[in-house]
Amino acid sequence: MTISEIYDLFLLEQQYRNNSVVTIDWYKWQLGDFFRWLGSDNPSDLSLLHFKEYGVYLRSLSKRDGDKLSGGSVNGALRAVKAFYNFAIDSEFLEDFSRQLKLPRVHKKEQLILDDDEIRELLACFNPGNLIDLRNKCFVVLMMDCGLRRGEIPRLNVGDVNLKNNTLLVRGKGSKQRIVPIGDSCSSLLSEYFPPQSLLLYDSDSPFFCDRSGNRCTDNLIKQVFQDLKERSGIERLHPHLLRHTFATYYLADGGDLETLRLILGHSSINTTQMYLHLAFNLKLSRSHYHSHLDSLEV
Repeated sequence: MTISEIYDLFLLEQQYRNNSVVTIDWYKWQLGDFFRWLGSDNPSDLSLLHFKEYGVYLRSLSKRDGDKLSGGSVNGALRAVKAFYNFAIDSEFLEDFSRQLKLPRVHKKEQLILDDDEIRELLACFNPGNLIDLRNKCFVVLMMDCGLRRGEIPRLNVGDVNLKNNTLLVRGKGSKQRIVPIGDSCSSLLSEYFPPQSLLLYDSDSPFFCDRSGNRCTDNLIKQVFQDLKERSGIERLHPHLLRHTFATYYLADGGDLETLRLILGHSSINTTQMYLHLAFNLKLSRSHYHSHLDSLEV
């Protein structure tokens, strides 16, 4: 049995589990990079040593902007490799060393969300008379007003957008669906891009957002939009997920509860959502005036 043959069985297992196309494509991408680095089709090279060496190699890589890969990106790649290793172990193609397959520690940086002035600057980048700019502004507002992930926006269909009730049906990770509320300003913007009377002319499964050719928007198109927005806005740290972080932090700081936020964001565990408690606390602290006890003493 070769690594290629084990890989084919691994993909078959993912299809059998009814994992989404996005998940399967992610495995193909991450494992393809690992196999090219490994340069072998011999299962004996699927060793713990090579697993760790690959992690060290990933940390040495640089992105296009010259920055090193983040700890989260490295761990994401290693999670895919770990899943493949565990499949090979469970299928008895490898001896069991699964307990030693540990991901490296990630040193998390403080998330610096967009402040009000930056939000205004970002929204001012769009030409209201241009349909493409209007569409791109919808991308930004959906992430910042509803906490949508970048990859969830292209999957929106005409039938998923309920402008009467101000809700969206969102297809998240693993084909999970959730209902997400939208604010009045977001609803008005979506209505401007796709007037309600026009929605009646399309099938419910038609894409809500299209490219210049009339085809469904892609994840890569949204990446390109944000590359352009980074230059136009001058916000160097701008990326799609920052808008999701910004939404979640303001939601809690403005009085929202953690469980509702979990449902809106589509997190399967409350532990993932809890990271925003710290960000919201910092935001509240920056908004308020600190009352020093020492200042009240006559010393």
